[in-house]
Amino acid sequence: MASRQQLIIERLAHLTQGFAGYVAAYDELVPFNSKRLATHRETIALRSQAGSVRAAVTDLRFVTSLRRTLLAWGLGVRGSVLVPDAEFAQALTAAVPVLEPLEDLRIDAADLPGDIIDQLWTAIRSLGVVENKAKIVAGTKTLHHILPGLVIPMDHTWTGMFFKLHDPDWQQSQERTFRRVYPQLMTVAQQVHPQRYVTGHGWRTSQTKILDNALIGFCKLGLVDQPAAMTSVPPQVTFDVPGYPPAKDGALSIFGVEHSHAPRVRLLLEAARRACQEQVFAPLETGAVALDVVVRGPRQPPGDATNYLGGIGDVLEDKVSRSSLDHLGDLATIRLFRNDRQIRQVSYREEAANETGYSVTVRVLSEGEEQ
Repeated sequence: MASRQQLIIERLAHLTQGFAGYVAAYDELVPFNSKRLATHRETIALRSQAGSVRAAVTDLRFVTSLRRTLLAWGLGVRGSVLVPDAEFAQALTAAVPVLEPLEDLRIDAADLPGDIIDQLWTAIRSLGVVENKAKIVAGTKTLHHILPGLVIPMDHTWTGMFFKLHDPDWQQSQERTFRRVYPQLMTVAQQVHPQRYVTGHGWRTSQTKILDNALIGFCKLGLVDQPAAMTSVPPQVTFDVPGYPPAKDGALSIFGVEHSHAPRVRLLLEAARRACQEQVFAPLETGAVALDVVVRGPRQPPGDATNYLGGIGDVLEDKVSRSSLDHLGDLATIRLFRNDRQIRQVSYREEAANETGYSVTVRVLSEGEEQ
């Protein structure tokens, strides 16, 4: 039987390799209610509007929203007791000198200070927002909303399940637990660059929430103590592509070597190939599928939704019957489904972002969804 350390190493490797798929799985399998989402998003929005740690923790709206979010996230019940409102606000203000040096740091940065773990643990240990002695859960969930780019929220259920943590780890050994867990998640972040998946939509609110989402998605896909469970993958694939999608052209084939969208076709196929390898996704030969597309950029896309969807569908289907694909080489064999007629459900949206790009998700539709 593998040791706990070896098992965690294997889980982290699978989490890293299939990261995009686990993020997408969270979107589909998210176990939390709308109140938790609404309060979290409100708090993150107020933190962004404040601009700095000091401005945020001295803003009554942010402090009130943060406390409401923590209550919705399960603090203040069972063994965790939030301090009263006035003391809660005072505790946040008192933490400013410790938190300000951390506010510009990001968990996926390659140049984090060598003592970052010491600084974070000092912040968690000294943060007086709960009356109980165990600080790690309350501390990380609170700091996640104050330093959303740096602190991942931790809890007994999902973090505990993934890292095989037990009650003594959270109580008597909480500092050792944090010093073991955070560096490993920091390593994952530096490998997968979670900022790529931050869309501002739903729970995709920050680098650290994306990490938390992926970890929960990993667990929700049926994680048990046997390593074999880690090979479970969702019947879907998700990936990001730079630039705009290839747009279907009624007059000219987008597969033509001289077509202006030929580079877009290649980028889409390369991203699809890479995602299939990383997420262990096999082409869907039969059955109904859903196609979800999110286009991002600093301005309105030059093309329209129907042409983009048509272009993506053409590129991702089986292209063996098409002619003049020699210029694509082995990319011509890449497909996510046999025929785009399998697409029975479509979603498309546009989001503002600093960089132009788009996300594609192809997933199996259940019988109920086909109706």
